[in-house]
Parts: sequence; C-alpha cells; structure tokens
Amino acid sequence: MFDAFGVQRRLVDRGQAIPVDGDFGPKSYAALLAWVAAKPGPSALMLSFGTACARYFPQNAITSALRIAHNIAQAAVETWNFSRTSENLNYSPAGLIATFGPQRISSADAERLGRHPGELTVPIDRQAAIANLVYGGVYGRLNLGNTAPADGWTYRGRGWKQLTGRANYARIAAITRLPVVAQPDLLLDPDTGLRAGCLFWTANGCNAFADADDIIGLTRKVNGGLNGLTERQAALARAKLALLP
Repeated sequence: MFDAFGVQRRLVDRGQAIPVDGDFGPKSYAALLAWVAAKPGPSALMLSFGTACARYFPQNAITSALRIAHNIAQAAVETWNFSRTSENLNYSPAGLIATFGPQRISSADAERLGRHPGELTVPIDRQAAIANLVYGGVYGRLNLGNTAPADGWTYRGRGWKQLTGRANYARIAAITRLPVVAQPDLLLDPDTGLRAGCLFWTANGCNAFADADDIIGLTRKVNGGLNGLTERQAALARAKLALLP
C-alpha cells in the first residue's frame, strides 16, 4: 500500500480540495486524476472515474504507488486527460500518418479522410471510414480479431483503457459476462469502462511492468505501440509527484 496521508497532503499542497484523513477513496482518486491532468479540480467524469478507481484498483492489486501511477498515466493519454470514454478520430492527415503509420493508412487516404482545412472536426462518416481502415485488413484481423468490414468502427477504443478490437471486447465479455460484443457502448459508462480496463491490465500482466517502472514495455502492452509515449511519460512524472515521497 502507499502512504494515503502523504499523498493527500501533497495533493492539497498542489491545490486539490480534499480532506487529509488517510481514507484514499473516490474523492482522493478524483483529485489525483485532476492533478495529473493539470486541472484545478475534478470534472464530473473524473469524479465518476474516481469512484470506479476506489472500487476496482484494489480488486486488481493496483495498490502500490508505482502501480497506481503507471495505470493512471496510461489512462490519462488514452482518455484525453480523463475527458472522454470514446476514441476521438479527429485527426489531420499528418496526424493520421504519425499515429497509425504509412503501413496502415496511405498518404492519399489520409488526405481524403483526415480533417480538411476549415473543418473543426472530422465528420462521423469519415471517422468511421478511418477506423475501419486503420483497424481493419490484415492488421485488424491478426492483432484485433476484426473480421467484418465495419468492425474497426464498431470496436473502436472505449473506456478507461480505450479497449479496441473485437477480440478484446470478446475477452472482456467472457470475464465480465457483460454483452459488450453485442452492445459495445456499454464500455462508455465510466464504471464499466474502468472495470474492463483494469481486467485488461491484470490479464496482460501490467502490474509487473509498473513494478519495474518500465513505461516502454507497459505502453507497448497497453497501446500496441509507442503512440503518445512523450505524453505518457509526462503524465507519469506528474502522478509520481503526488504518489511518491
């Protein structure tokens, strides 16, 4: 376990309004998320995530300072600083290439599907086309279990971990008995999405990477690559400032 009093005191010193009572519950977790996201206080979604953290972290042995720090740092990037529970495919053409690589999306497709000049966001129909392209084909079949043409969009990232791919949804369905394959939007619920993220974490041995302070190996396990590594490292550093003495 970590020093709950010490973490609460450090969060208060950094502007988070929580009691220093040694009870590191939902409000303390929400304040920790706000600190990592560089916000003065938790949003409504962070409060919901905080309640789920207090419930599911202990169930998955995410109880040491390092384990909590690494889990939260990964989720900070996956959820856009705890602001979304569904994947945002609002990429510029250059962003598509940088994120997914030329092996999964060509320059021509990136220009056709990415955010056009003057657009604030990529329309949903093009976001769906992006997902079906980058999470489909040989890559999607071998790495994500996506077999139907629309599986990329249907099983795009959702929840705390941004669970992606039919195969991962099926694994979580088997563990939780929740019908997330038939109803993937169930993972948009903060409680269900965080529970699924913690189960993925446990099933993939992520605590061992956290114990070794191995953010490279952990990012590969969570993300399938090293997308957003710089942001993950920055989020981890902020988490450690609060969690470690």
